[in-house]
Amino acid sequence: MFNFFKSKKKISLSEQLRELQKAGIHLRKGMTEDILLEEFDEKEFEKEPYLLALVAMGGEVEVEEDDFVDVSDDVWHFDTECIEDNGDYVQIVERVKALSKGLLEIENIRDAVDIEEEEATLTFTLAGKEYHWDLEVDNDWVDGTIFDRFNELLAQQKTEKRIAILELGQDCLIGMYSPEQLKQINALLTNNKFEFI
Repeated sequence: MFNFFKSKKKISLSEQLRELQKAGIHLRKGMTEDILLEEFDEKEFEKEPYLLALVAMGGEVEVEEDDFVDVSDDVWHFDTECIEDNGDYVQIVERVKALSKGLLEIENIRDAVDIEEEEATLTFTLAGKEYHWDLEVDNDWVDGTIFDRFNELLAQQKTEKRIAILELGQDCLIGMYSPEQLKQINALLTNNKFEFI
């Protein structure tokens, strides 16, 4: 799945999680290291320390049949080829809202997606103001400008935090970090790094 360069120093998953926690990336309450080990072998996490841990933490797990929960509210493993129908942009906004931890109290989220007609819109309310965004349709690829627009909304909230992305190909890791936090996280990573958009 991933092409990792071999790291000389083996760092256990437990140690990786401790260091990520120091940088402000935590497992969600009720989530444990064992959940990550159900998906990947311990040795996989040691091949390139921290990157696979972030990917696993950015995913979701099935807690009951058809009931999925995010593993962490501090990082998101996102597939950019994910827009097929109504509700897909709503899910993106809900995840961005969770990453914001109260900075973006977005409500009344609605979208309309018609791939064949090449039309997509997103509507929501933030701080009593309604926003209506027309989005570009390119088959099932997300309109990446949505994240730039959320950064503009963050700038209005008087916070240093901004959306940062670590490109992995068609997929990526997304987080909402301060410049200081981004430095801490990137210092742990060997090859791929997060960048503010």
